[in-house]
Amino acid sequence: MDKAFWIERWEQAQIGFHLPAVHPLLARHWTALGVGPGSRVFVPLCGKSVDLVYLLQQGMSVTGIELSPLAIRQFLAEQSLVAEPADAGGLPLFEVSGLRLFQGDFFQLDAAVLGPVDAVYDRAALIALPPDLQTRYAARLQALAQPAAPILLITFDYDPADMSGPPFATPAEQVRRLFGDRYVIEVLEQVDALADNPALQQRGLPWLTETAWRLLPR
Repeated sequence: MDKAFWIERWEQAQIGFHLPAVHPLLARHWTALGVGPGSRVFVPLCGKSVDLVYLLQQGMSVTGIELSPLAIRQFLAEQSLVAEPADAGGLPLFEVSGLRLFQGDFFQLDAAVLGPVDAVYDRAALIALPPDLQTRYAARLQALAQPAAPILLITFDYDPADMSGPPFATPAEQVRRLFGDRYVIEVLEQVDALADNPALQQRGLPWLTETAWRLLPR
């Protein structure tokens, strides 16, 4: 999968992964990370998620990065925010009301430009990537979050024989392989998510589980 795939998905409004409301697993489990108001939260591949607004409402300082310029424009318009981009390490950066949004390739984001990270929220980044890229993504995320920051991670799991991603099946053993060296990994909640994802059901899935994970630095 290349960058053009995701740019095209946004341009053609094929964004079934976008939720119009705050993700319920975020609302139920954000406090499990134990980070207080003013903490700097990083949200990779953030799209135009209203989860960004929720985190701001919890008193967090929020930084996201999104490949699609259309997604960022739509987010700002839908939230009645106005921001002009400034150059930040070669990436456009929009700053407004405690929120920073980088527009560009996650893998091109420099740690010094990103700045300190106190926590990470990943709801749609890891599962957007195939397994080979998941390895590269996890390594880069951990490099950006040095020293290790706690992560609230949300994943899908299903039988890959029933459907090809995205979203990609990310079972427990994959989460542990990617993050187990540096993090203590705990399941916060696992739910049957098939009924809430009719588009995935239409693609042939007979079962789908969604899991919220807490990753705490060792």
